[in-house]
Amino acid sequence: MRQANVSSFRMIALLLAMAAMALAALTTLSGCGGGGTAGAPGPTGLVVQGSVQDEQGRAVSGIRIVLLPNNVVLTSRADGTFYADLGSATAPTGFRVDVSGRAGDYYEVVGYQGRNVQGCSFNLPVPVGNTINVGAVRVYSQGTPPPPPHDICP
Repeated sequence: MRQANVSSFRMIALLLAMAAMALAALTTLSGCGGGGTAGAPGPTGLVVQGSVQDEQGRAVSGIRIVLLPNNVVLTSRADGTFYADLGSATAPTGFRVDVSGRAGDYYEVVGYQGRNVQGCSFNLPVPVGNTINVGAVRVYSQGTPPPPPHDICP
């Protein structure tokens, strides 16, 4: 009888150890999947992202990026970045920068891909995978002259 108790105890200990290892493996795997937060869903469709900077390259918050033609509005965060998961919505083809909420702080002069313009809209870059990376959009402070060349909007 004593032999059976020792064997039963070993079997239970082995099962508990296996269950603990399985739980540890599941916990580790739940954080995998693209570097996101564990349990947070990934993008469901087309993603648009970028950042807004001032003429010194510092992050600017509160600047609105309007995706065209569907007029989806993104606002730059404290770190200057903007991001939207558009899901299955119609893919935007362009964007414009709206600084009307910051009119006391900024000219509506924007630099994007080597062009400096005022009040224009821009074509979006081609998506890579499911992401359109707008890159850096630059806005210029009052008191800073608009940098050349100053393109005319079409």
